[in-house]
Amino acid sequence: MIISEITYEYYEISFILILAAFSIPISRKASIVYIPVLIVLGLIFGPIFGFVNHSFAIYLLSSFGTVGLGLLGLVIILYFESHNINPRILRKYLYKIASLDTIGMVITAVGAGLFFSMMTGAPFIIGFIFGAIISPTDPASLIPTFKKLNIRDDVSGTLIGESLFNDPLGIILLSIGIAIVAPGVSYSSFFMLLSSHIGVILGSISFLILEIAIPATIGITLGFFIIILNKYFNFENLLVVLTLGVILFEFTSMEATGITPFPAIISTGAIIGNYSDKSIFWAREKNFNENLSFMAESIIFILMGSILTRTQLLNYVIFGFIISLLVIFIIRPVAVFISIGIANIGKNVIKFDNKTKVFMSLVGPRGIVPVVLSTIPFVIGTVNHVPLLIEYGTIIYASVSFVVLISIILQTAYVPYIGRYLFREKNE
Repeated sequence: MIISEITYEYYEISFILILAAFSIPISRKASIVYIPVLIVLGLIFGPIFGFVNHSFAIYLLSSFGTVGLGLLGLVIILYFESHNINPRILRKYLYKIASLDTIGMVITAVGAGLFFSMMTGAPFIIGFIFGAIISPTDPASLIPTFKKLNIRDDVSGTLIGESLFNDPLGIILLSIGIAIVAPGVSYSSFFMLLSSHIGVILGSISFLILEIAIPATIGITLGFFIIILNKYFNFENLLVVLTLGVILFEFTSMEATGITPFPAIISTGAIIGNYSDKSIFWAREKNFNENLSFMAESIIFILMGSILTRTQLLNYVIFGFIISLLVIFIIRPVAVFISIGIANIGKNVIKFDNKTKVFMSLVGPRGIVPVVLSTIPFVIGTVNHVPLLIEYGTIIYASVSFVVLISIILQTAYVPYIGRYLFREKNE
């Protein structure tokens, strides 16, 4: 019997879903969180045994529905998780979050770029592009990990806040790198338009403000609009349809205009989570999105383990492992200590002590956004015939994949132990 290509793809999807279900009993038996289990399952049944095709994994993660299940899943995950955002914590530690998301990310991009260039012989600007791609941290793996721990609200709130809002600067840094290597390409045309009129520095600042302020305002407005609308029409169980429709509309409309949609989605979820009337139908809406979020996480992390080929595993495993350890244990700590140190300056500022800074410096997994961004240099290089991007595009993509996989696996494994050790006074 001949199986059509479409039928085989559905077999792969069904296999991914069935495989995901086993992550919970395996993680329960091993007494670890389920995320590294999902990634390891993806590695085993992807590049090692070949049950999940490498090309199909990349297609699902970054191209399905033109945007990929990676970004669509991230929309669902961020919307649900933002229900639990505490606005008081965000306001209280906004200065530290902003410092991590600006100073910390620039240090990460430059530091990772220097190591990448020294190890590969690539021009620094290529290394900077790699550093820009891996600079955003990942809320999809941070939030489930923190749910298992009794970490102080100020620490978890700052780290989650950092991961929720650092994607726009990562995109800006990547845009600057692409603009230097290939000034004629159309990537991030809005940023290029701003920088051409007011310069790169002012253009970057303006772009960052616009990329956060505009979508956040829209998201807050839509969140309150949904709550008010429900008071008049009482959508009951169909609240799940209304809210899902609104966040998908936010995502697609902002993506189409070149604005990052995540601040809008986070704002809508935070408003609904904090200001809805907590009726049984809102509880059902939250439970529905929790299950949908878990399914999205499961698919995404299995696909992350499946995107590497056996050849890439063999060719780049040593380099990928070394650059990952440098990012996790040298670049991240330097970025955190400098940015938090600057944020600690001032008489009336709430200061983080050294134990807190050590913990924060060892927590910063990379995730979905870097994986999606990692394919951009090679694609732009191929389409626009840019030799540097073609030459180094594959190693950038493979290196980012290793950094994401190793950072998630390592940090979800050791974070509970360092959390209990550094904050044992609170946990006892």
